[in-house]
Amino acid sequence: MLIPKVEFLDDIQATDAYQKQLNALYLKVYDKQYQQLTVLIDLNAHGTAVLDILDGGANLLFERVKRIHHTFEDDLALIDIQLNSSTGQRLLEQLLALAIYENSNDIAGHAHPRSVCLWLFDQPITERFKHSIYLIGQAYGLGSNKRRYLRYWDPRVLALLTHIWTAEQKLQVYQLKLPRMHYVDWNNTFKEIMFPLPNKVYPSDTKAALEQLKPLPFRFSQQQWQLLEQTEWINMIVRQLKEQVRVTEDIVNIVISQALLIAKRQVTQQQAVNNVVKSLVQMSDDRSRV
Repeated sequence: MLIPKVEFLDDIQATDAYQKQLNALYLKVYDKQYQQLTVLIDLNAHGTAVLDILDGGANLLFERVKRIHHTFEDDLALIDIQLNSSTGQRLLEQLLALAIYENSNDIAGHAHPRSVCLWLFDQPITERFKHSIYLIGQAYGLGSNKRRYLRYWDPRVLALLTHIWTAEQKLQVYQLKLPRMHYVDWNNTFKEIMFPLPNKVYPSDTKAALEQLKPLPFRFSQQQWQLLEQTEWINMIVRQLKEQVRVTEDIVNIVISQALLIAKRQVTQQQAVNNVVKSLVQMSDDRSRV
């Protein structure tokens, strides 16, 4: 996959859609008084060459995360951005443009990799933090202690995980001192994932319940694994839909429900596609009658 050119990012930054998301991002920074931003870059997409299109990217310092799985050709990299400097703000703006570019060009028939992944505010890069990023990418196989990798940092996978994680699994992430994550979703919207506080998951006997909570890696149910194994199909359908409609939570839920039927061999992929289309037509008809 060709690395985008600087001119492509300039074109993105000139759009109203980009400016809207940038303003929303800066409002969040100012409202929360964030001072620091860590962005996770997947070097498997373009290698370190992706950094060269950023201002000062050739000299940009980054830290690598322990290889999550031996099949990966390259590492994940963490970039530390200080938001109170003009250099840091310029990096933030270019990375947002790159994330939107990668998403906009991930269309039907032309799958596009994601190099810009997680955005984590006020999470300085420490050894503990890097280990947490590594741990979330691990999951035990169904009914075994053999580890499988979980490409959770890819926004397309993360969007699915937000629909299938249980409250306890979200709390496992929170326990890593990661109360929230951000990513650019299918609609080019800068989206926040909030992980629940312990007393929200366990309203009574919170301390005792936390002592029983198993640490990561995740242990997914059979149904969760079945859905994760349909990630490619889900993303293929969403790529086609996003060129025609705004991909809402309701639409994602429809696609996920059909993916589960495929996994259970209750429908064929073509039947699932037909069912998605019927559901969308029904949604449109319902709105028109309101």
